Amino acid sequence: MRDDDTTDVHTQGEDAPTDFDWAVRTRIYRTFGETGGAPVVAEIAAAVGGTEFQVRESLRRLFAAHEIAPLPGGNGVWMANPFSGVPTAYSVETEDMTCYANCAWDALGVAAILDTDAWTSTRCAESGTPLEFGVVDGEVQSESGVIHLVTPIRDAWVDIGFT
Repeated sequence: MRDDDTTDVHTQGEDAPTDFDWAVRTRIYRTFGETGGAPVVAEIAAAVGGTEFQVRESLRRLFAAHEIAPLPGGNGVWMANPFSGVPTAYSVETEDMTCYANCAWDALGVAAILDTDAWTSTRCAESGTPLEFGVVDGEVQSESGVIHLVTPIRDAWVDIGFT
């Protein structure tokens, strides 16, 4: 337990991720990496040799372990950081695809996880000013800007949708 009396999410026991869960996670990331989008539960189940119920339970355990955030109701993938399974203000373009990131920091993470150049055009959440940034040849490129993390990373999963 942490000092604030919340459970350590990297749990052991019945909610600890299983080998099946790691296969589900791998399939999710592979799909994002190949297509830029999230797989649906039926696709994951077929790919890993499980049922849709098993995949939804797996998504629940992966969420508890801070690995994957399912859509409300557990019927799909909301976030597999740095990827977003739903459209966001952070559209990331690579040579091979366009995908969505959850925030500016994750937009840079897409380039890192895919080991490719990537470019993002968005707007400042506060002022609405257009912003462009990306990664070219492994270097961050931007005319200016600061990525401001409102929530300390240690608390990100308290409200992952806000963070």
